[in-house]
Amino acid sequence: MLLARKVALVTGASRGIGKAIALGMAREGADVVVNYCRSEEKANEVACTIEALGRRTLVVKADVSKQDQVEAMHRQVVKQFEGVDVLVNNAGEHHHLKCWEIDESEWRHVLGVNLGGVFLCSEAFSHEMKAKKWGRIINISSIVGFTGTDHEVHYGASKAGVVGLTESLALELARYNITANSIAPGEIETDMTASETVEERKKALELIPLGRIGQPEDVANVAVFLASDRASFITGQTIHVNGGEAMF
Repeated sequence: MLLARKVALVTGASRGIGKAIALGMAREGADVVVNYCRSEEKANEVACTIEALGRRTLVVKADVSKQDQVEAMHRQVVKQFEGVDVLVNNAGEHHHLKCWEIDESEWRHVLGVNLGGVFLCSEAFSHEMKAKKWGRIINISSIVGFTGTDHEVHYGASKAGVVGLTESLALELARYNITANSIAPGEIETDMTASETVEERKKALELIPLGRIGQPEDVANVAVFLASDRASFITGQTIHVNGGEAMF
């Protein structure tokens, strides 16, 4: 197994891409910390599946935009697992609003979760990685961090910021044998896209050369690879998982 004897923490792991990543890592041998902010029942369901695979798990409620909650989560994880080997910063907020509909509190909230959460968790959980001289940080960005979007400028800005943060983390942590990479999903079948109309789905498909909407497992497979020793010489990179919708 690619991740045998590793411990992974996945933020926002109760559903969608985070859930798929948590389960994908468990299937490859990792014990998994399931972080959530609101969906306790769904987080517990993910944990039950992880345990059914024969792995250890821990469910932790924490808003990753709040430093005190991240620090409390870190203490819980260190107490049970002595830290993590793999950190997946997946938690995110996604609100369809035009720039003139976004007030300061909305702007700060989305930036706080999507970008601030990546910083706070990376800072907290990199200490044990540095001591062990081994670690993997995987940050979930988005295609709109590269292409822009005609709505939700705060989301686009946060996801572009994740890429810059990831590249700087990669440079800072390389001396400790810690890699940092990001994944930029395109159109993926999650709760975020479930509300699309038939016409919106048709337009989305027309933009994807592979002719299908991506599945959360498409992103999870890349995350598992980046977390493994097979990706030991990859750092500071963004892997685009978008079916060819945009090429860089």
